[in-house]
Amino acid sequence: MKTFDELKALLAQSLRELAQLARSGPTTIEERHVKEQAIGQCCYVAEEDLSPSELTRLKKELGLSETTWRAYKARFIEGSSPGELL
Repeated sequence: MKTFDELKALLAQSLRELAQLARSGPTTIEERHVKEQAIGQCCYVAEEDLSPSELTRLKKELGLSETTWRAYKARFIEGSSPGELL
């Protein structure tokens, strides 16, 4: 079980790394996809471990819209095998 602060730090770091990939020049689609999947997995963990108010606060503090949040979760699902989710 992760705390609000742990999840916020983990997601913030992953989002920074994703932004760095975009700025660092040509990256493969696979590199970006793997990072987005990791973010999506964190989103699922956050939904499991945080209260609804903490989850809303986390999204707001990270600057993530509900649409973006769901897109990251979808990336995670796309890359997972049946039975592998969390």
